Amino acid sequence: MTTPADPDHAPLFDVGSPVALTPVERLLALGDLYTQHNDRIDLLFSGRAPLARDAYVTSSHRLERETLACIKTVRQQNLPAIEPVTSAVVRLTQTAYLAGGATRYLTAAQQALPADNAEAQRPHLRRGFGQYLQLARELTALAPATIVTSATQIATRLPQRARSTTTAPSLDTAQRTTLLEVAHGHVAVTDHYGQRAYGHTVPVAVDVLLHLEAEGLVERESTTVPPLFPGGPSRDRVRLTATGIRVLSTVIDCFHISGPPAARPVPAPAAASTARARR
Repeated sequence: MTTPADPDHAPLFDVGSPVALTPVERLLALGDLYTQHNDRIDLLFSGRAPLARDAYVTSSHRLERETLACIKTVRQQNLPAIEPVTSAVVRLTQTAYLAGGATRYLTAAQQALPADNAEAQRPHLRRGFGQYLQLARELTALAPATIVTSATQIATRLPQRARSTTTAPSLDTAQRTTLLEVAHGHVAVTDHYGQRAYGHTVPVAVDVLLHLEAEGLVERESTTVPPLFPGGPSRDRVRLTATGIRVLSTVIDCFHISGPPAARPVPAPAAASTARARR
């Protein structure tokens, strides 16, 4: 993939080449892209990220295209038209539509931004640039969880030829669960007052994260998550490595979920409570 020379037109993340990935691996990688995109918008709300005028629009548009490409890949597997597989494909399609809506809101936000970029320093949630930015953020808020849940359900019905051939290391329940939480975009860490990990609904132990990091399954992306409180330190996003994606794809069907995830929308968090509301 060729990166544009103008940094304002470059995406917020590197999509890379998905050709060699299995359908489940590609979905897990897609969920990570949405997490990166959401984190960057949250950092903008907290005043911790510089504004690249076109980067957010470019990234959102690429998310939409990559989501549609993932759906095409899944459909090419000729999966049985049964629940929960059909619902998983529908939710992925809805995610693509929401990404398209986010692109339109981000385009409107770009057009509403004053020429001096003053409003971008601290976007206001209820007017102009900030309002459009918040609406876009709401549309992609549930994307990582929706994609990973759909991948879990699709994995149970994939033919053997479409599965990863990676040999997974021996993982206990806590390690597998932590990998899944990381895939959902739920895990951030900080070294402030000693290292702590922040998950979502599932406790995440620091020693488990350290073990997975030593195994090359997860990595930390420094200062990419807003602080828990105004004036606090930025946190590090914990992400799956390429190896972590392959390994999780081999055990993800252990987490089969029979029903769809909650459909209640999650609003974009204000600067003072960004991380508390989502992690």
